[in-house]
Amino acid sequence: MHTTNYSAADAMTALGANHGYCLDGDFVHLNADVSLAEADLADGTHWALQLWASPGGFDGLALNGVKVAELALQPTPGNFNVAACVTVLPPAGCAAQVMAMALVGQRVDGSLQVRDLSVYATPQTFFQPFLLGDVSCQVADGVAEIAIERIASPRAPDNLSGTLALEVWALDAPYQGGAWQGQPVASVVLGQLSGGSAWADCQYSVPAVNASGALTVMLREWTPAGYLTRDYRNLAAAVIAEPVVAAVSEPVSGDLKAAVKPVAKAGKSASKKASASKPAEKTGPVSVNTASAAELAAVKGISKTVAEAIVAARPYAKLDDLLRAKGVGAKLLEKVGKLLKI
Repeated sequence: MHTTNYSAADAMTALGANHGYCLDGDFVHLNADVSLAEADLADGTHWALQLWASPGGFDGLALNGVKVAELALQPTPGNFNVAACVTVLPPAGCAAQVMAMALVGQRVDGSLQVRDLSVYATPQTFFQPFLLGDVSCQVADGVAEIAIERIASPRAPDNLSGTLALEVWALDAPYQGGAWQGQPVASVVLGQLSGGSAWADCQYSVPAVNASGALTVMLREWTPAGYLTRDYRNLAAAVIAEPVVAAVSEPVSGDLKAAVKPVAKAGKSASKKASASKPAEKTGPVSVNTASAAELAAVKGISKTVAEAIVAARPYAKLDDLLRAKGVGAKLLEKVGKLLKI
């Protein structure tokens, strides 16, 4: 495999001549010859092998793009080989990616130093579900109207996706893949999609929270590492309200299993429009996956802030998963549990 190498001028800690990677579903096999100098271990620096992806390529030792995988190295001086299978966190979107292997050290103060970086000549395409054709989202009166021409999977016919979900976010800046900052607006769980197939004329009407910022629609898939963004569209439309900013990294942790029942089928409306005003008293349990923040706040014992946190941490596989929402503790869950449902 041909590579272009960038190394620090005084690099005693470096990658060897032999190294590479092999994608295997939700995992990647990493293999590399590594040299660690004793002087680079004496100050407590932790070294790791990292795999990076960038649509625009790499220049020098700058790490731009998305970190796809990481393998921590044992603090052993000398020359040795490392090989392991680790979770892969591919970049969102369908663009071909330039791949690079990097040898990175994290100092005691948290700062990073890139000692060596090798760029692979052959671009990598990640086969993952994607959005195709027109995508739109309009938010009004506490409801998000999402329309997508097609949601497709380029994988082999026998390759069933993890549970897919759509999430709408109001972001501080246009999404470029990787981590992001913004306000969750709406979400809907879709179900699983077979490879080589697609859902057409997808239309969903789901509860939404108003927020400020440009809207981004994300297609997310449940994996062993949690939900990962597979594709996205930045939209020009925006809605204005008081924002509650949340920082999100890939992956988003949670306990959702792949067998989650979808709340809507592709091509059909997920729910009737809901009012943004405070709803009347409920006669039955409120769904934590589909209710609006206002509907959740109408449940005795749940404040507006906690309701918004519950919406932000969706979806849930069981009521106990609510404990990951900010402000929800064991006592509160015991108090309101009978008033809620999945």
